[in-house]
Amino acid sequence: MSRYLLLAAAVAACTLAACQAVSGTAVADDPEFVFGETFVLPGGQEMRNLQTGVSIRFSDVLEDSRCPTRVECFWTGQARIEFQVARSGRQTTTVEFNTNPAPGMNVQSVRVDDVSIDLTSLDPHPESPDDGLALTDYRATLLVRQG
Repeated sequence: MSRYLLLAAAVAACTLAACQAVSGTAVADDPEFVFGETFVLPGGQEMRNLQTGVSIRFSDVLEDSRCPTRVECFWTGQARIEFQVARSGRQTTTVEFNTNPAPGMNVQSVRVDDVSIDLTSLDPHPESPDDGLALTDYRATLLVRQG
């Protein structure tokens, strides 16, 4: 009987892993990202490219004044978020993204050495002015390219 329980647990674990792999977007449960493929990085977590030693940590939400979805605003607001980018043998670099749509304010692409990082989305969007989101509530979708 215990063999059947062990087999059932193994099948369930494999099925769960397959479901995560089929989704098409990597998540931080798999700490490795692939250059040229989008991935979701939760706040406070880190992912790395094992071949190059590049790592990216979603370190802070500096500001989130984006207009809540349940409110009518005259300004869209902005989110400013911070990441730590490191490479084996090099000093860590702090980079900041800003979703402000105003010319000269919007920063959704940064470059560190030969690596470019694009912020493609930031979730969740506040629903009401009283939303007090923690760093761990946020999910940044990034695209990282080398060269």
